[in-house]
Amino acid sequence: MTETGSAAAGSHVRGNLLTPAYLWMTRQRGGRALGVAAALGVIANLAFPPFGLWPAMAIGLSGLIWLLDGARLADNPGKAAFWRVFAFGFFYFLFSLYWIADAFLVEPDIYLIFIWMPLILLPGGLALLLAWAMRFAFQFWCPGPARLIIFSVALMISEWVRGALFGLGGLPWNLPAMVWTAGGAVSQTASIWGVYGLSLLTIVALASPAALADARPRGTTASRAAPFLVAAVAFGAIWGWGASRLASVPDDEGGPMVRLVESGVPQKDKYKPQMAEQVVARFRNLSGPDSPTAPAILVWPEGALPGLLFEWPDALDAVTGRLGNRKLIIGIARRENADTPNEKFYNSLAVLSAASDARGPLAIYDKHMLVPFGEFTPFSDLLGKLGLTTLQKLAPGGFAAGPKPSTIRVPGIPPFGPLICYEAIFPGLSPVGADRPRWLVNISNDSWFGHLSGPYQHAAQARYRAIEEGLPMARVAAGGFTGMIDAYGRWTARGKPADPAVYGPDPAGWTSSVVDAAIPAQAHATPYTQWRDGLFALMLISLNLGLLVLPRR
Repeated sequence: MTETGSAAAGSHVRGNLLTPAYLWMTRQRGGRALGVAAALGVIANLAFPPFGLWPAMAIGLSGLIWLLDGARLADNPGKAAFWRVFAFGFFYFLFSLYWIADAFLVEPDIYLIFIWMPLILLPGGLALLLAWAMRFAFQFWCPGPARLIIFSVALMISEWVRGALFGLGGLPWNLPAMVWTAGGAVSQTASIWGVYGLSLLTIVALASPAALADARPRGTTASRAAPFLVAAVAFGAIWGWGASRLASVPDDEGGPMVRLVESGVPQKDKYKPQMAEQVVARFRNLSGPDSPTAPAILVWPEGALPGLLFEWPDALDAVTGRLGNRKLIIGIARRENADTPNEKFYNSLAVLSAASDARGPLAIYDKHMLVPFGEFTPFSDLLGKLGLTTLQKLAPGGFAAGPKPSTIRVPGIPPFGPLICYEAIFPGLSPVGADRPRWLVNISNDSWFGHLSGPYQHAAQARYRAIEEGLPMARVAAGGFTGMIDAYGRWTARGKPADPAVYGPDPAGWTSSVVDAAIPAQAHATPYTQWRDGLFALMLISLNLGLLVLPRR
């Protein structure tokens, strides 16, 4: 149907307050339609941290549905739908993930030539995934409430696929559920159906305003308002349940005290040879001496030191020499089978004691989920010929992946589940059942990404893991957000600049951080720990069955 046909169709739309906006959106063609779609993708990002304006997501999703309504009236409906969704998706993912480009500016003389990857290739690839999913769903498009279900299922399947992308680890970053503040009332339902289940409900609810206007010539205002009203009631109930859960948190005593330590060394300076001893000394000073009042557990961030600690005797002696009776959880890079054909490097978490300089670590966990291009190079044989290598410094050729996380049990430390950096964005990694830990430890290095939105979003996702698992979390993030999180996703203590009167002055340009906090009490094992994404799958099936009873004409 041509644009003239669009105007004719629009004349039959039953009027309401949104009719002018609906008619304007459905009449957009060509480049104007793509421009509107791109603007909606940008607006939708205002729903994520650090902004947290969830109505922006409702505007973005509802507007995209109206643009798809208009695509049905184009000369080539399928093509129009594909490119409108692609334009939305490209700018949606670009503004959601632009901060990754900052890592390519740490050493611009080496990596600036590849900055097109996070700014063009990544958002373009994810947008193609979304566009193809919606293009398939568009075959079943129709006026009325059924199109909300078609849209929501297609979008959620696309989100699930990118979370497990091609076996490369996936990128479940800024799932729709993240528009709800971690630790707030709505976020508590992630303990039941996980972040994917809450994301599906969020899409349906925030897309429901699109039902207030459609191309049906019949239908009352009440019938059009029904999906929106049902969504409002449902999320009112969700909020009420979450608020009740938070109000009934018992006043149980927590566990032992932990000191969370971050040196604040800028990423651009960290690997300069002259900085090595200064970084070690700063961590030692911030950790303080062993004393009867000092926390018995220390946590340092991912890749805390600029070297292979177990091949750096002076640093290992300096780190262990001040521990006394304390235990240190530290992020390190390490190597096995050095200088042999079987040489491998690992991004690891180690537990050290005062005797570890002679006897080795008390425990080691090797990171399981690695960052593509950050820690390993996919299709390395091909891409290596183009000069593309990983961004990290200590492992030529990249890191090897370790096994899935299991609970670390060391005398003097409550059993804990390890999550290194990127792993905190993946739901369902923590051990369950008999291996369920007492708390989670998330060490990270967010200093690659400056003070942009990435560290805010990374911390929010880590807090969702605490909610899903019903476990408190200690989080130490270089250049990010450090603190203690309770089993409901709420900060109980936050890192603050180290007092120079106690710990000495920071070197120029550094902002060190120290926080002492007790490990909060754990919650009961949540439904999500038992069912994982089973409820999410059930909800997807139920929505598809709903298409059998919803009016399609």
